[in-house]
Amino acid sequence: MIKAVIFDLDGTLLDRDASLKSFVDAQYERFKSRLEKVPKSRYVERFIELDARGMVWKDRVYQQMAEEFALPVAWEVLLEDYMTGFKQHCIPFPNLKFLLEQLKGRSLRLGIISNGKGQFQLDAIQALGIETYMDVILISEWEGMKKPDPNLFKKALARLGVASEEAMYVGDHLDNDIKGARAAGIKTIWKRDFHWSSAEADYIIEDLAEIAAIAGQENLRIRRFQEADLAEVVALFYGTVHTVNAADYSGEQLAAWAPKEEQAQKAAAWRKSLQQNISYVAEMEGKIAGFCDMTEDGYLNRLYVHKNYQRQGIATHLVGQLEQEAKRLQLTSIFTDASLTAKPFFEGRGYRLVREQTVERRGVVLPNCHMQKKLSSG
Repeated sequence: MIKAVIFDLDGTLLDRDASLKSFVDAQYERFKSRLEKVPKSRYVERFIELDARGMVWKDRVYQQMAEEFALPVAWEVLLEDYMTGFKQHCIPFPNLKFLLEQLKGRSLRLGIISNGKGQFQLDAIQALGIETYMDVILISEWEGMKKPDPNLFKKALARLGVASEEAMYVGDHLDNDIKGARAAGIKTIWKRDFHWSSAEADYIIEDLAEIAAIAGQENLRIRRFQEADLAEVVALFYGTVHTVNAADYSGEQLAAWAPKEEQAQKAAAWRKSLQQNISYVAEMEGKIAGFCDMTEDGYLNRLYVHKNYQRQGIATHLVGQLEQEAKRLQLTSIFTDASLTAKPFFEGRGYRLVREQTVERRGVVLPNCHMQKKLSSG
């Protein structure tokens, strides 16, 4: 089970390329009266070249630029401006805080391991507004070791109180991040970087938002429904209907579909059907994240995923399990009455619309879609 996710900073959480360009543009403007003999485009371009994607510290960068361009500004002044001003130009990659909120909401421990100057990197973390999400922050200057030294990763594991097999590390650099983490026995997620064509990582992502689903899949367990699950399943149903399905149904329709005052009656009615049907629950981090059931003649009766675990592949795993059961029973098709909310999901799994229809609950009309999928014999 994954209990912790650890991140690199530059190029993973911080869009360093965009941040650096923003800073150098602004620095040129601040010193424009003394730098105007150097075209701005050339100043920015050369800085980025010499920086070598953060591999060269800025004292050497500014010294080289001062020599090449015969700058009338002391390189020490420019370096100090960088040290104090870069934090005002820190740009996060998309979905950063959304991801951290998701992971924290699932009680995962979080950390950062970053190479670089201690206070400078901490300033960037604070500028991104993510320090409070982190249970541990290790920066190479302060730790006396740097990535890819596996001991730095092991130190983070010890601080987080997790074993190597209980953690995942996310980074963009093949040597410092992926090889270093793997050497410490940690599963790896490579955030794709155009400087490399591939990586020997456990997972490869394009966007930070993908990480929540990966962590979820690592912790996902599909098992048979048990009577002890009933209360949690019913609560999940009500929570999902009144939040997720609110995108496609009115408040009046939701109240008729899942009247909150009837949860006890719902539990009593569902106990027998869930026990009689082929019923599964999806468990994540000790909680039920979704459930489904199907009759022995192939009617997929219920499929609901907890509002906090949407778009993480849970419904796919649950329906896949039911489809395997249908094949075991030698059924030729499986059918369901899908909500408007669930229709796109079923279409994506090869279900076709048979007809649009309505049902009436407590005098309120609710639209849904009767859908069917032909099952292959393989």
